[in-house]
Amino acid sequence: MLFDDATFRNLLYTMIIVKSEKDAQYQEKLFNIDSIDLKNFEEEFENISVEREVNAMLLFPYLDYTQGFSFLLVTTGLIEDDRVILYERPNFDTFQIVRKDSLKDKEFFYLKDLLINDDFDLEYYMSYAINQTENYRNDQEVEILRAFSEIDSCRNEDFPDDFLTYFFKEGLNPEGMWVRGIELKKDHILAELLNQPSQDFGISAGDIIKVIVYEDELGEISCIADLG
Repeated sequence: MLFDDATFRNLLYTMIIVKSEKDAQYQEKLFNIDSIDLKNFEEEFENISVEREVNAMLLFPYLDYTQGFSFLLVTTGLIEDDRVILYERPNFDTFQIVRKDSLKDKEFFYLKDLLINDDFDLEYYMSYAINQTENYRNDQEVEILRAFSEIDSCRNEDFPDDFLTYFFKEGLNPEGMWVRGIELKKDHILAELLNQPSQDFGISAGDIIKVIVYEDELGEISCIADLG
């Protein structure tokens, strides 16, 4: 399956395998950096040898509130057909992150659908992934809003905490702007305005606004700013 065919709800907190020899080799090299001269980073990094045959990455998808949909590199491996050999990490010194925009043309597989080598301690690596991303799940209000699927059609695919909201004011043209959700209330959502309006709505980027979820007669959902 390609990433373009999946949503964050299909992937979030679910171990996946991404097939990409180039990316897997890059991550494998990062595992083997001991010390490197930053002035000659590209040259020295290119000369790091990859001893294991790799063409796949084991990733753990999570949401970064400011950086968007992200993937923790858990380890590397080798995938062939419906089998994958997952390798033990040589060290856990690096926190390696892959962003969604770099994966859009890549093929991925749910780990649960593949045969895994028996000597790989999946439970240990799953615990590692959960622990490493724990800080990104520590805002209970944000987590509740993330679970609010009614606004999924308004969400930014790469930044699911952000959603498109329409602003209306008499004498002005309707304007759609991005907001970042803060808290789900009983009858509205609190959110931070991310864009500077091109018209005078009496608000500025960074302001906290109320957002109303509106459903039309066709069942289409829109997010509308409450400027009252």
